[in-house]
Amino acid sequence: MKIFPYFRLMRLHQPTGIWLLFLPCIFGILLATKFANFSFAEISRFVFLFFIGSVLMRSAGCVINDLLDCKFDELVTRTKTRPLAAKEIPQSFAIILLGFLLLASLLILLQFNFITVVSGFVALGLVTTYPLMKRVTYYPQIFLGLTFNFGILMASLAMLGKINFSTLLLYFSAIIWTVIYDTIYAFQDIEDDLRFGVKSTAIKFQKHPKKILNFLCLVMLLGLTLCGFVTNLSFGYFFVILLSCSALIAQIRKCDFRQNSFALFKANVWTGIGITFAILIG
Repeated sequence: MKIFPYFRLMRLHQPTGIWLLFLPCIFGILLATKFANFSFAEISRFVFLFFIGSVLMRSAGCVINDLLDCKFDELVTRTKTRPLAAKEIPQSFAIILLGFLLLASLLILLQFNFITVVSGFVALGLVTTYPLMKRVTYYPQIFLGLTFNFGILMASLAMLGKINFSTLLLYFSAIIWTVIYDTIYAFQDIEDDLRFGVKSTAIKFQKHPKKILNFLCLVMLLGLTLCGFVTNLSFGYFFVILLSCSALIAQIRKCDFRQNSFALFKANVWTGIGITFAILIG
């Protein structure tokens, strides 16, 4: 049995998605440390568990997505070589793999307190329903934002046992960030999506993408700024946040939404690292 098609099914050869799922967990962990004292060992434990959980759940999410979208993927230029669409892997084997990934994710989840375990099942519901949203709404990127950044809420629940207003502001800002980068990503498939009736914010924003995405960057900056004020973070936080959002706006202005959209999508990992560093020094 060839292993590499299973790696491709889980997108392990494309780690950008793992980082974009894991970095919000780090946002939440670091923000929680501003409200209570934790030892280095405790913080390291949370980072490790959320990292493993991110790898497993991103992999599971990719398998779910490909199982649900197999027929669409066969028709789209960029996705027709995916293992299920290309018939490299039987769907029954993909379902078995999904079962192992979800079981391993559950074992990680059970290392947390009860309320975090409950929230993990909410996260699973989001992961399962997100792939269907592109069939019913032009804003599936919002649902992806709710899903990909749920680790912010889970980190707060795991470390503080509650979700405060600062965490909600951070979650809101991260959702806007996801809408920005996944809209850019969706422009790769816009012609195929229009042909086959798949919906996205790329289609909705296609007449004025730069204006809308730049506006969303400002909304993201406002949300992150309010988060900093509410949490009483230091000047360094605001300076780095401003630099990170300004760099994102500059990248959007250079984007042609065709040839370099994937490169800009991947560059958002650096935006996430910037936010991480801002919270750390704040």
